[in-house]
Amino acid sequence: MELELSRVDYALVGITLQNAMKILPTKKAKEQQKVVIGDQDGVVQLFSANKKDEIIVHFKTVPSNRITSVQLGGSIGSVPDKIFIANENQIIGYNRKGKVFLSFDTNLTEPIKSLFVVGNDLIVCGNHVYTHYKECKESGSYLCGDTIVDCNALCPHNTSRVITVLACSGRVLRLLEHCRVRKMIELDSIPTVLHVPKNSLGNKILVGFSDGRVALFRINPMIMEVKQEILIETKENLSAVTCLDTFDLYGDGKEELIIGRRDGTIQVYSMALENNEFDGMDCQQLLYEENFNESISCVYGACVGAAGYTEVIACTYTGKVFGLTTRTIGDTLTDSKSNDIVTDAKQRIHKLKAEIDYIEQAVLKEREKYKISTQALSSGLSAIPVMTVNDTISLSADDATYILSIELPSPIENILVQSDIPLDILDVDSNTAVISRSECDRNDGNLLLCCYRCQLNTNRVDLKFRTVEGQHGTLRVYITPNIQPKCCQLRTYAIHPLSLHIMVHKYDTTRPMNILTLKGNFSQGEMHSWISNCLPEVPERVDSTEENVLIFKNIFIDTYLICKYAKGEAEFKSDNISTISVVKDYLTKEATTRHIKIELQMNINDASIEHFITLVEPKLQQYNEMERNHKILQGLLELNVQNDDEFEMLSDKYKNLLQNKQNVEEKFKNDSSNLNRLIGILIDFYVDKNKFRGINVRNKLDAFVDALKNCKEGTLREFFCESTEKNRK
Repeated sequence: MELELSRVDYALVGITLQNAMKILPTKKAKEQQKVVIGDQDGVVQLFSANKKDEIIVHFKTVPSNRITSVQLGGSIGSVPDKIFIANENQIIGYNRKGKVFLSFDTNLTEPIKSLFVVGNDLIVCGNHVYTHYKECKESGSYLCGDTIVDCNALCPHNTSRVITVLACSGRVLRLLEHCRVRKMIELDSIPTVLHVPKNSLGNKILVGFSDGRVALFRINPMIMEVKQEILIETKENLSAVTCLDTFDLYGDGKEELIIGRRDGTIQVYSMALENNEFDGMDCQQLLYEENFNESISCVYGACVGAAGYTEVIACTYTGKVFGLTTRTIGDTLTDSKSNDIVTDAKQRIHKLKAEIDYIEQAVLKEREKYKISTQALSSGLSAIPVMTVNDTISLSADDATYILSIELPSPIENILVQSDIPLDILDVDSNTAVISRSECDRNDGNLLLCCYRCQLNTNRVDLKFRTVEGQHGTLRVYITPNIQPKCCQLRTYAIHPLSLHIMVHKYDTTRPMNILTLKGNFSQGEMHSWISNCLPEVPERVDSTEENVLIFKNIFIDTYLICKYAKGEAEFKSDNISTISVVKDYLTKEATTRHIKIELQMNINDASIEHFITLVEPKLQQYNEMERNHKILQGLLELNVQNDDEFEMLSDKYKNLLQNKQNVEEKFKNDSSNLNRLIGILIDFYVDKNKFRGINVRNKLDAFVDALKNCKEGTLREFFCESTEKNRK
C-alpha cells in the first residue's frame, strides 16, 4: 500500500443513508469544494473549510421529514451545482445560497428511496415503482417485481438519450429507456450501489455487490450489448459495498477507485486508463485500506480541507463526516508561518475549552431537570428516546453462514438472541463482544438463548449463525443501547425452511431431477406467497400473470430447485430428494391451514441419488480427513518433539502436519462444524429417500452415522446403491 492519508474530522450530523452526501464541483481542479449533506432529521446543510481549518456553514435548513437521497443537477453543459433532495414524496431544489427554487410533490404511493437528476429529467424510485419526470411532468413509469436498490442513468456521448439503470434485489440490472426495459442483465450476487465514472462517455457503469465484489459493465447503447469485467474479486469475510467513487488522488491524470463498505472499511485501488478514458483495472493494486468501525454511507474524492490537496471525504451511518487527506503535517508547517501556527493553536484550544464548558453546563442543567421531574409527585413520565437500528441479514456464500449486522447511533450495551428453532451461534471477536449461552427449555418454545455483552463504545456488532434446512421459525433479537432511561428494541427475522438456498438465473439441465406436482384451487398469488415463506430472496411481486419460474441453488451442497407455478398448478424439480420433501411438507401444511384441497404427485428419479452422492462424497471425505489430521496433530504435540533427530524419525505426513500446524488448527476451527452439518444433511437424505418408498429407517441411523464418519471413496455410493437394489427387489 502506497497511499498515506491523514484523518481530519469536519462535522457531525444526524443519521445518514446511502447517497445522502455530495461534493459540489468547481471550475478549476484542486480548488476547495463545498460539501452538502442531508440526514434523517430532515436537515440539509452546505459547508466548507477555510484556511484556518474552521468549518463555515453556508446554509442549514430546519428539521423536517427524513432525507433519503441528495443529488446534484443543472442544465446540460453547465456545472451541476443545483442541490436536489428527496424528502418522503417531495423533491426540493436548493441553490448554493440555500434558496428553494423547486418544490415538487410527486404524489407517489410509496416514499422516494432513490433519486437521480439529468438535466431536466428526474428519475425517481420507490421500493417497486420507477417514475420518470421531464420538466416536472410525468413521462412514464415502470412497476418492478423486485425491490429497487439503487438507480443511475447513462447519457451516451453526443446524444440526448437517457438510459436508466436499476439495481434490483433479484440479482438483476434493468436497463430502461422511455420507461421500457431494453435489457435485463443477470447477476451472480445482489447489487447494492451504482456509480457512473466521470470519464466513461456514458457507456460504462460500476456496480458494487453484497458479497464485496465490484464489477464494471460496458454497455453498447446502440444494440444494448453488455460486457462484464470483475474489478474486485470476492474474498473471505469481505463486507458488502455501500458506496463507490472514482477520483484522481495523485493528480497524475489517472483515477483511483474508492470503495466504502458496510463494516466501516474504506479502500483505494489503482485504476488503468486507456486514451484518457476510464477503462478498468488491468493490474489491481490496493493503495489504502482502513476500518473505521461504522458503516460507510458515502465516500467521494474531493478537495475540501485545503486548496491543492486531494482527499477522500467519507460519511458514516451515525453522521460523522471526515476526510482522509493527502496533506501531511510537514505540508501544514510549510504552508504556514510558525508564529501563525502557534497563534491559531492557542485560539483553537481556547475555543474548544469554551465549547466543552458550555456543553458540560448544559448537560448538568438537563440532568437536574430530569432528576426533579422523576422525583416530583406529579404524574410525569420518562420519555423513551427514539432509537434507529441499522440492521441487515445476509447469507455468506463462502461458508453458508448467516451474518446479522446490527448498528446503532449510540453504544450497544447488550444483545439478547432468542429462537424457537435450533441455530448454531458462532463466536465473535472478543474485542467487540463476549457471548454467553444459556440452557433452554423446549417446553417454553426456546431452543436458543444467548447474550452478547458488548465492549465499551461498540456501535456495531456482526452476529454469525448457521441454520438447518427443514426447520423454520423466528429469530428474535433484543437490542439494549447504553442510554438512559433503559430500553430495548425488538427485531424479528424469519428463518425459512430452505434457508441455505439463494436465487440464481440458470441451472444445469442435464442433472437428474425429482419432480413434485401440485394441483388445486389456489391462485398464483397464494402459491407465490407460500414459496416466499419457504425460500429466501423471493420477489415480493409476481412479474408474469401466466406462468412464473424461479430457480434456487443450495450454496452448501450445490443442488438446485426449480419452481414453476401458475393458477391452480405448480411444479417443483430438484436433484435433492430432501429439498423436495421439505417443499412438500411445507406446502401441504399451508394448504391444510387455509382449507385448500390439493393433489400431490411425486416422481423420484433413482439417478438423482447417485448424482447427489457424487456432489457430497468429496466434501465428506475432505472434512473427515481434516478431523483426522487435527487429532493426529494433537497427539504429535503431546509427544513434544524438541530436536531434529526426533523430527526426522517421523513420517513425511507427520512432518507436514507439524510444519503446517497453524493452518491445520485454523482450518479445523473454521470448518469443524461443517462435518456435522454434512452428516445431518446425509441423514435427512437417507430418511427422506426411504420415506418416499414407505420404509422407516430410524433404527438404522446409528449404523449409518458410523459409516459416514469412516467414509472412504466409494463407500457412500455402495451403501446407497445397495439400499436401492434391495428396495427394487
